[in-house]
Amino acid sequence: MLRRIAPVAVTLALSLSLGGCAREVHRPRPLAPDATAAALESRSLASPALRDYLVAQGQPVDPWPRAIWDLPALTLAAVFHHADIEVARARARVAAAERQTSRTRVPWTLTARPEYDSRENGATPWGLGVLAGLPLDIGGKRAIRSEQLQRLENAAGIEVGVAAWRVRSRLRRHFADLHLARVTLGLLEAEQAERVTLARLIDRRVAVGYAAETEASAIRLRLAEGDLALRRAAIRQDQALAGVAEAAGLPLDEVRAARFDFAAVATLVPAPTGADLQRAALLNRIDLRRKLADYAAAEAAVKLEVARQYPDLTLAPGYLWDADQSVWSLAFLAVIPPVARTKALIREAEARREVEEKAFVAMQAGVIAEAQAAASRYQRALAAHTAARGQVDAAVRRREQVQRQFEGGHVDRVELTLARVEAAVAERTAVVAMLEVQQGLSALEDALQRPLDNPELTASAQAVAATPADPGINPALIDND
Repeated sequence: MLRRIAPVAVTLALSLSLGGCAREVHRPRPLAPDATAAALESRSLASPALRDYLVAQGQPVDPWPRAIWDLPALTLAAVFHHADIEVARARARVAAAERQTSRTRVPWTLTARPEYDSRENGATPWGLGVLAGLPLDIGGKRAIRSEQLQRLENAAGIEVGVAAWRVRSRLRRHFADLHLARVTLGLLEAEQAERVTLARLIDRRVAVGYAAETEASAIRLRLAEGDLALRRAAIRQDQALAGVAEAAGLPLDEVRAARFDFAAVATLVPAPTGADLQRAALLNRIDLRRKLADYAAAEAAVKLEVARQYPDLTLAPGYLWDADQSVWSLAFLAVIPPVARTKALIREAEARREVEEKAFVAMQAGVIAEAQAAASRYQRALAAHTAARGQVDAAVRRREQVQRQFEGGHVDRVELTLARVEAAVAERTAVVAMLEVQQGLSALEDALQRPLDNPELTASAQAVAATPADPGINPALIDND
């Protein structure tokens, strides 16, 4: 009996031992809020890891740490540090792991069948058998499921680019706000200094009876309004600085200590128009590519439901030792799906595919409308800025004229100070117009999901053909120098 049971026992022992070799132990990884908070606070623009990342993206790092940060380099620092992008990358890794799991071997089943016969027939009452279950892939379900997961992995990878663009968009907005807030604060301080001078001159006129007290009161009121405007400008500067720190994923003190090059948000960029605008919008939007990936996954889901019409078969060879007899068997197990249910599941998958199709078309239409509206807004902002600069030029010419008249003794210092105040007010008006230009440019870039600082980037969609060292981000984010 032992000799005959030996093959079955060996088979069971081998199966259990193979399963044991494949086991892994649980590795707990508890979250430590104090440690994660300390890691966030320790992020720096001078870290060696950031330097290595910039090198991988083709950015110059000599000298290091960088003395001045421009928008492209700061954008890459934000991509490196920001938690939203890390979340998107983690989800992409989950999608990749799911696809890899789908490629692994389907588990087999092994069933032990011990038997005991209580009848007294002279033979041993014990019998022992084993039954193995070997699933068969009918209809190519595994391959189609792997295809579907590949599409979902592509969509998750594109989502990393979407997250990177959102970070870049927020960073650019706050970066432009910071630049214009600093310019505004400087202009307000210069204007306030001129008003202080003007108030002192008017007070002298009032003292000698050459001006009315109401005139001096009006000047003092303007001074109070100027003090309030200075405080508001300082608050806006602090808010913009905090916005840059949040968008870059850095501590506020680290950003406050950094020096910035604002050239990218201090210049005017022509807007693409007509067919170029529409083509750029339809070909460059990262979320449109994400929608295409979602539709491809829905298409694969339809193929999978069609394949599931075929039954799931399992080949089940078996061996039984019973009453000193060896019995071999071969069975087939079939899970036959009901026809009505399979048809219903196919119709359901087709309906989901249609939803993705309609969503893609709706997004296309929305992208075109958004791009056209943003281009129109940007063009109007450019026109307003041109008019504001014309007023500045006129105010400067008048100031220079009054300066010459003052030097010739034809006007007094009050007239000269008033001309200087008017020029300062015109400069502030131009700064407001420039802010509207930058806001309009940010909206247009969001509509195209493409930086417009470099005209070559909008000339052809082929500009994004090169793959960056970090494949999860939009190449246009770094090709911006």
